[in-house]
Amino acid sequence: MDAGVFITIVVNLFLIVDPIGCIPLFAAITRKDSPPVRRRMVRRAIVIAFAVLAFFAVSGGFLLRYFGIEPPAVRIAGGFLLFGIGLEMLYGRVSRTETTEKEEEEASTKQDVSVTPLAIPLLAGPGGIAGVILFAGSLEGVGGALFLIAAIATTLLLSWAILSLTDALFRIFGQIGIRVIARVMGLLLLFLATQFVLDGLRDAGFLGR
Repeated sequence: MDAGVFITIVVNLFLIVDPIGCIPLFAAITRKDSPPVRRRMVRRAIVIAFAVLAFFAVSGGFLLRYFGIEPPAVRIAGGFLLFGIGLEMLYGRVSRTETTEKEEEEASTKQDVSVTPLAIPLLAGPGGIAGVILFAGSLEGVGGALFLIAAIATTLLLSWAILSLTDALFRIFGQIGIRVIARVMGLLLLFLATQFVLDGLRDAGFLGR
């Protein structure tokens, strides 16, 4: 495994996890909490999200083999899922695969949002899990699993840094600036999702190599 592959996986996972897109919702549902409480919730959410994604990094390849799912199918299905998430991001909305309106309403009244909705499903939602399984299917052995876990840890450390600086980022970029950045990330995720689908179709023999 080389540094180029590692960076590629981290960038892809960062786009999928989308911590910048989580900022407006996180700020809204924790507006009554003090900065230390917010930071504590972010730390707990990152640990939980890491445990969930690391589990699928380890078991992803086994699950695919057990159910007889071939890598092209994962790329195609994962690409369609990520395309939907990227489209929601592009339109400035939190994907319905990540939270529902009812979950957001419930979160606004909860004292601790670290488990839901922050860790699950915002940081470790269907898109993140699909992305991890997709990469797990292309990496072999214990070394591949550890490589993917390291990429997940790096991605979530970046997410922790961003969410911990929610107030500062709002002061620097403003809500409009944050949303513009999130939409650009959504556009990049659309490109990534389309590439996953094309790779899956090519590997399945539907497209010429």
